[in-house]
Amino acid sequence: MLAISVDHIYSHNVFAAALGTLPYPLLADWHKKVTSKFGVLNEENGTAIRSCFVIDQKGVVQFSNHTFDANEKLQYEEVFKACESCGKGD
Repeated sequence: MLAISVDHIYSHNVFAAALGTLPYPLLADWHKKVTSKFGVLNEENGTAIRSCFVIDQKGVVQFSNHTFDANEKLQYEEVFKACESCGKGD
């Protein structure tokens, strides 16, 4: 699992410190290349649209949610289900 944000790495350090620790790496997409390629860059203000992607071992996007709400338990369940299904059939 990886998290990607368009914020600067220094902002990430402050964010992670405020939470204590993160159980996954937080990557900086400072040049906005990843968010642009995944179609989740808000061009008007240069921010990323909060989204979630599940990518299988072959690099194929198996699940995406472009309106991810961290407060919605059901959305996490959908992500976990997508992760579980990635290993099936290989």
